[in-house]
Amino acid sequence: MSKASESSNGLLALFAKPIQDAGKRVRRFIEASAGRIRLTLGVEPLSFFYGHDRGLPICRHYLEQFLQEFAGDIRGHCLEFQSDLYATRFGGSAVTQLDILHVDRSNPLATIVADLTKSNDVPSDRFDCIICTFVLHVIPDLDRAVADLHRILKPGGVLLVSVPHISMFAPQYHELWRFTPEGLHLALSRAFGAENVAVRAYGSSLTAAGQIRGLVPEEFTQAELDYQDERFAVTVCGRAVKRS
Repeated sequence: MSKASESSNGLLALFAKPIQDAGKRVRRFIEASAGRIRLTLGVEPLSFFYGHDRGLPICRHYLEQFLQEFAGDIRGHCLEFQSDLYATRFGGSAVTQLDILHVDRSNPLATIVADLTKSNDVPSDRFDCIICTFVLHVIPDLDRAVADLHRILKPGGVLLVSVPHISMFAPQYHELWRFTPEGLHLALSRAFGAENVAVRAYGSSLTAAGQIRGLVPEEFTQAELDYQDERFAVTVCGRAVKRS
């Protein structure tokens, strides 16, 4: 092999990995852009299921960010609605007992069947933590439900709740409400007291548009996902503590 050939092969080897890495970045950019373009083109969204059929919905991305921040509250005897979607995942071994609440007997996973807007048999002062994700917006008697959540928490217990702000309306789920950060704070404060409630708003005009169009977090940069503007929140979350 000539010295010229050796030199050429050496240069190829030297630049091969940077070129491959650049190609991967370009491909990822093109794939993400294909979804991002749909923010402005066409009248139909990419998903009519909040993005569940394409990946993790943006609203759930923000919910998980909130639960990660307050994972230390998920401990002891916990209550979650419908299924063990988050309690064990975020609480781990700190969860010593878990009940699943459902409004009727149609859910085989339910360990407690009760309507929190009516008289029920759930004991007062029972739970250390209640995880209530995307539930309050389908409850007609919101104040009574929040008051009962307060009742069944132990003194010092924590309610972790998430609600939609900017999102598609799905008639099949009988959705009734959307919440601003101020609205969720007020709804929780009536039972818990304003000083015992903290609210987080997640999202921006960009990710809110993505939520409505059915985009998923992978189609945004981390900086875009992390940029928060409560005027355009996708998900609003609240932490409410029952007085000891």
